[in-house]
Amino acid sequence: MRTARAPVRDRALFRGRRGLALFAGLLAAAGLGFAQIVENPANPKAADAGRVVTPREVLAISDEGRSDYYFKYPHALTAAPDGSLFVIDENQVMWFGPDGAFERNLFKKGQGPGEMGYADACLFSDGHVIVQAWSPNKLLWFDAAGRYQRELLIRSKTRSIGSAQFVHAGVVYLLAFDFPRVEGTPGNIEVPQDIIAVPEDTGEIETLSSFPITAFVASSASGGGGMMPIGLFLSAVFRRKQLVISHTSEYLLKLYDPGTDRVVREFRRPYSRIKSEPLTEQQKKGGLLIDGKHFGPPEQKYQADIRNLLTRGEEIWAVTSTRDKAKGVLIDVFDGDGAYRDRFWLKLPEPALASLQSPGACALDGEFLWAVEPAKDDTITIRKYRVIQ
Repeated sequence: MRTARAPVRDRALFRGRRGLALFAGLLAAAGLGFAQIVENPANPKAADAGRVVTPREVLAISDEGRSDYYFKYPHALTAAPDGSLFVIDENQVMWFGPDGAFERNLFKKGQGPGEMGYADACLFSDGHVIVQAWSPNKLLWFDAAGRYQRELLIRSKTRSIGSAQFVHAGVVYLLAFDFPRVEGTPGNIEVPQDIIAVPEDTGEIETLSSFPITAFVASSASGGGGMMPIGLFLSAVFRRKQLVISHTSEYLLKLYDPGTDRVVREFRRPYSRIKSEPLTEQQKKGGLLIDGKHFGPPEQKYQADIRNLLTRGEEIWAVTSTRDKAKGVLIDVFDGDGAYRDRFWLKLPEPALASLQSPGACALDGEFLWAVEPAKDDTITIRKYRVIQ
């Protein structure tokens, strides 16, 4: 197992308060008493653990007959504090009320003030909606009525900016990575996924801890290259100021505090791994084409143990790879101390189960779950369920 490692900085490694926090993070990563792994038993504490929960649908959102929005590949579902739902799609940042009513589209194509090339994520702070955009990389603030307020350029010359994670105390935290280069034979390598801090008032980037994932990487002498992620970087906001992170294929969760830049807790439970399905012929045709040579996606013996992360209050939901035709998907529930409190099967229609195991295709909002559900006729519906346990 690999743990979070702190990147090398331009300044002295352990200078000042941030340096002390980094030093603590290094000790945690080394297992020297700061973030010992909580080893949970195979069975959780709840007396009725293992029950089947069948959520009740409360509303559905369709684009049938609509001209003000459409669903092509809706993703990055995010629930706002007031129960509204934000959905990103092609040239759209759709805002739906708690009742499913369409409010507005925050997307305006372009590169000028209030405009964006592409949208990637939505955050919420002090009654504002913050949209993360790229081409160029920037953050845009909108008020509670959807009116554009201001924007902030994210200044990065060398690295790729990933999805915004959350905002706290005037700092926006995002994911970033550098495209890896390999010399010689292509193969699997560890690709760092860095958490970066961007203060709202400056836009200057500070690189924090790194959580590597495994990826197949191929490069060419001419400078071209490509990458196929094998591992998953999963995250969910916890207590409004921390991140629950999974970045290894095997079962392990980390509670990370970006304010102090340290992993404060690691935890897991014994898990029977689920074998991967063999690649289809169509999947084998995919992959990378580098200098005229085709690199297909590598076969994987096992699925990632954790397929998605969700949070609700003091609960951390680990959406596992375990599925049952009659019961649904197995959900493990932990608390902030890393204790294995509960587990249950979430029984939903098949399209919703697929979204449950696909980061960004569902959103948990207290007692409600939003899920994207494609139909066989290529129509798409977003449904809201009441999750009753």
